[in-house]
Amino acid sequence: MFAGVRNFLSRHKRKFIVGGVIVGGSVLALRYAQRKLREFQEEQAREFLEKTRRLQHFESTERTCNQTIMGIAPSVFEEITKILSTEDILEQLRKKPDNKKELWEEMKVISFTRLTTMVYASSILVVTLRIQLSLVGGYLYRDSTKATSSAMCVTPDVRQMYLALIQHFLRDGLKDLSRLIEGKVRHIMKDYDLKRKLTIGDIEQIFWSIQMAVNNDAQNPNTQLARYVFPEDVNGNETLIRLFTETLDLLESEEVSNLCTNNISRGFSIVVDFLVRYYTEPNGKRNGVLSEAHQAVEEVPTTSKEQLNKVFDINSVESPLAKLIPIVNGLASKHFSESAKPQSLATSLVILFLVSDKIKILGANVYEVFNQ
Repeated sequence: MFAGVRNFLSRHKRKFIVGGVIVGGSVLALRYAQRKLREFQEEQAREFLEKTRRLQHFESTERTCNQTIMGIAPSVFEEITKILSTEDILEQLRKKPDNKKELWEEMKVISFTRLTTMVYASSILVVTLRIQLSLVGGYLYRDSTKATSSAMCVTPDVRQMYLALIQHFLRDGLKDLSRLIEGKVRHIMKDYDLKRKLTIGDIEQIFWSIQMAVNNDAQNPNTQLARYVFPEDVNGNETLIRLFTETLDLLESEEVSNLCTNNISRGFSIVVDFLVRYYTEPNGKRNGVLSEAHQAVEEVPTTSKEQLNKVFDINSVESPLAKLIPIVNGLASKHFSESAKPQSLATSLVILFLVSDKIKILGANVYEVFNQ
């Protein structure tokens, strides 16, 4: 019997060897595949956890940025009001002086300058702090994931000094900005007599002319943003200087310049929407437009110019510039407040830029670049 088994094995030896190789190879291949699958699953899990952690950190950075902006904004608008105050002019007008016309002319310039400065300052504040917080947030996340200390470690002291650079904007930048804008407004508004009747279209033209005049200036804040928000140089350790230099490169980039230009156009649209409310007040006939049309406007759920034109031609309504000046001055005088209802122009401008998709994308791109 054993001889038969031996003969059988001998005759089929090659088959057994080949079969053994195949079975053994299959087992090894299966084990290899299982190991690779586990490694792949573990890698996927690590990547998912990493992405989740990074997203949570970015969202926390974004919330911190928004809170910082909302916290600094009141100081920005208070400084603008202080620099471009109309209180002295109003006080003199109450006394009915002989130079009343000259005072109203100055009131005209200061009111439009302050309103325009608010638009530019809101954009500058939001864009600058979004870049700063996103950049430092990216570095902080990178440092938290490194096993060894980094030469670019951003300590709390460095972070505080870096974020404090924006104080230059409050001290000197706003003065330079308001001075630039006042010069443009004074030049443009000299052609607008106090008795001249203006439509909403005329107001839009004024703001467009101011924007173009600022754009064509060598000190245009959209292209020279850094000179308004930061000092010329910074003294400190290597990390602070590097943060400062990298931020300057971002602030002077074409992408940021285009974003700021877009912000200004959108900001003036908000200003016009606020002024439209004055033009659509139901005060009876105004240059041939019946009060019924104004009453119909109240049923429109928005004061945007596009919606109002569906009810009646808003550009057919005119108002003397002398009557518009107190409205413009009043819009620029209302303080920034998160809780006040309805929102002031100052609050609306900051929130408009805060929720802008383009600014959010900018912050996300900066964060992504610097957390590697």
